[in-house]
Amino acid sequence: WRGIRFCLDNSPLLMTQVRAMLRADGGSGALSILLPMVSATRELLRFRELLSDALSQLQEEGHAVVRPRVGVMVEVPAAIAQLPLWREQIDFISIGTNDLSQYLLAVDRNNARVAASYDYFNPAVVREIARIADISKQLDLPVSVCGEMSSDPGAAILLIAMGIRTLSMSAAQLPRIKWLVQHLDLPTAQGLLDSVMLQSDSARIRTLLTDFLLEIDFPGLRAAARQ
Repeated sequence: WRGIRFCLDNSPLLMTQVRAMLRADGGSGALSILLPMVSATRELLRFRELLSDALSQLQEEGHAVVRPRVGVMVEVPAAIAQLPLWREQIDFISIGTNDLSQYLLAVDRNNARVAASYDYFNPAVVREIARIADISKQLDLPVSVCGEMSSDPGAAILLIAMGIRTLSMSAAQLPRIKWLVQHLDLPTAQGLLDSVMLQSDSARIRTLLTDFLLEIDFPGLRAAARQ
């Protein structure tokens, strides 16, 4: 009971938050609202109805407001197949790799009995993220990625090769991913992605990525490999 479900079940609280965001935006048009854990069209429609009510209220009160961009966090597998159906309702996509991975793999990362099975290099996860990237291109929707994959150098290579150009990560991880981007040849990365997509085992995928990072002399990796 979280994300958009919690928000819609507590609509007065959501209305307060949406009004506050719109007022803070001040009519600049810079506001984007990302909806988490969306799994059904009705959730999008209910939010957009509430957003329209908030805009109308603030206009009547004399505030300058502009309709914000609305996006969905793709972290529930059910959202993937529905993205084309939501094209008229959304303006951008963000892929939440942490939750998407655990829901695709039926793994609770906080459960010690199964946590070891959580692996975003599982071929199913890699293929589904590539599928989302392809759908975003077909729909002409901006797509970004957040979660652990964004700051993992090997995973970042795959994401970039998929055509994803916006990665969210902590400030501490920026220097190493920046180095990677500066030293990454896109056609080579795309060739590596092609090889990865042929693999049926996450261990083999990790080996391919590690070998590539060693080949480009990724900072700190060679020393770590010797330890």
